Amino acid sequence: MSKIRVAVVGAGAIGGAHLRAYAALADACQIVGIADINLAAAQSKAEVFGAQPFGDYEEMFDVCRPDAVSICTPPNLHLPIATAAAERGIACLCEKPPARTVAETEALVAAFARANVPLQFAFCHRFHTPVKQAQALIAAGRLGRIIQIYNRFGFRFERAVSSWFTDPTVAGGGVLMDTLVHSIDIFRALAGEVVGVSAMVSTTLPVTVEDSASIQVVSQQGAIGSLICSWVTPVSEAEIRIWGTEGEAIIDYTQPGGLRYKLASDTTWTDMPFEEPDRFVQQAAAFVTSVREGTPPVIGGADGIAVMRVIENAYQAARSNGAAIAL
Repeated sequence: MSKIRVAVVGAGAIGGAHLRAYAALADACQIVGIADINLAAAQSKAEVFGAQPFGDYEEMFDVCRPDAVSICTPPNLHLPIATAAAERGIACLCEKPPARTVAETEALVAAFARANVPLQFAFCHRFHTPVKQAQALIAAGRLGRIIQIYNRFGFRFERAVSSWFTDPTVAGGGVLMDTLVHSIDIFRALAGEVVGVSAMVSTTLPVTVEDSASIQVVSQQGAIGSLICSWVTPVSEAEIRIWGTEGEAIIDYTQPGGLRYKLASDTTWTDMPFEEPDRFVQQAAAFVTSVREGTPPVIGGADGIAVMRVIENAYQAARSNGAAIAL
């Protein structure tokens, strides 16, 4: 079977992560084009990955005719680029957040539904092996009924003040939009659909968007989630803790190894190591398989819309001093 021809729009840091993931799957796909408004950036990446550089994504689509594309640009560009891809029948792996608003996300999803080609959103933590291990533990009933989930992604974003990430017209919001989208998707993967949200945000940096946020969510099954993120804390943390009626599981991204858990009857913790490729490679592999086999993506349009609905309601809750909102 011929290789899937892939292209990448956006030659920045996250574009590089996608390119390295595709390069690790050389038996299944071939990188044919890299586009960036900064042509020099596209040329630099193209030299490394053996692709053709472009300063315009539509030109790349028409010249290279890829089967699939990763959109790795700021959120304000997701909808126009995705629409151009869908109109040409090009499958899409779109970086998070899906777009700046629910309405933009719905329009993006509708474009691919009309074209009947795959659309996957890049919630890469779903492909982190310890997260998948936690899903398997929960599905097997080992932890009992899930009661609470805690997740914090906190770090210091040194260039936040001068970055597009803090321009609301480009990014759609601040750290809640950039980082907490992952936390919401992780919670949905572990506990089910979100039916209620409350939120508080704060701003420490001289920017017009929030740089720290904390939201409480509740799932349809009654699990409660505490999801926290920050761009201003100096000690980086990336942790998920899951409590059920029969045990606890912990995922600490900063420590070697995978998930560890302890059941009610255990006297010691059980470690679940892993050696699979990193989450970006697994994400790309799932996308390429979806394109090749014509199967639904692991994380499709409905997932993107669901996450963005939680985000929009969280902003509304924050404007109402944290008042809980039913979805």
